[in-house]
Amino acid sequence: MMRTTAVLAMQSLRRLRAVIVGIGLILAAFQFLLTQVAVFLQRSQAFGMLSSLVPEFIRSLAGPGMLAFMSFTGVVSLGYFHPIVLAALLGLTISIATEPAAEVETRFVDLTLARPVARTQLIARTVIVLVVSGAFVLGMMAAGTWTGLACCTPSNAPRPSPAIVRSLALNLAGVAWCWGGIALAIAVSARRRAVAGGWSGLAALAAYLVDYLGRVWDPARGVSRLSPFHYFEPMSVITGGRLSGTNVATLLAIGLVGAIASAIIFSRRDL
Repeated sequence: MMRTTAVLAMQSLRRLRAVIVGIGLILAAFQFLLTQVAVFLQRSQAFGMLSSLVPEFIRSLAGPGMLAFMSFTGVVSLGYFHPIVLAALLGLTISIATEPAAEVETRFVDLTLARPVARTQLIARTVIVLVVSGAFVLGMMAAGTWTGLACCTPSNAPRPSPAIVRSLALNLAGVAWCWGGIALAIAVSARRRAVAGGWSGLAALAAYLVDYLGRVWDPARGVSRLSPFHYFEPMSVITGGRLSGTNVATLLAIGLVGAIASAIIFSRRDL
């Protein structure tokens, strides 16, 4: 059974390898270039200038995270919480998680299940692909960061510690896994991949905006706790705090519940 699941996972990874490797290389290059941007800003003594240009009321609204962002560590770490990077990673995650819906739509699932393959193995296959692809992309990002810091950064630069980079990568991995579980639960309930991907993307967008409103508007603060992005706190790590184990556990739990629900729904639904 495990061998069959591994074979199915390898087939999916082969189909997606170009996209996964491409995103990994692009994000690794982005992380490498961010280290060079940080070096340029430091040599130009621009960090102090940027801080002085920000109005006081904006600094009060943003809190200490604003000043932490306008630092060498903040610029180097930008890729681990930049909205575009986050959107790219979630887009890849949703694309992988909606594979069961694509197989139902094309009737490929009939050919697969004609063999001695349990439906839960298809869900386990997708979970494995989610984990492997996420680990690869985040590993490439970390490699890009450390390559830039090791080869092209002055030794006296206030570079981020390995613990900060690990924490940021783990936090980003938690968000990706969480939405992978959510998108998978949506996909096994749909008959068309476009529908599953569309609803997953809309859910991610709505959750992101709800969390954003909750951070700046008190009436929405209580509702924002329902958003998985509420538990994504990269700025607290950059400002010197520790990664919240509770937040990471919450993200992992949401993804796990989604994966378990997916297995149950897919096993019982009429294909």
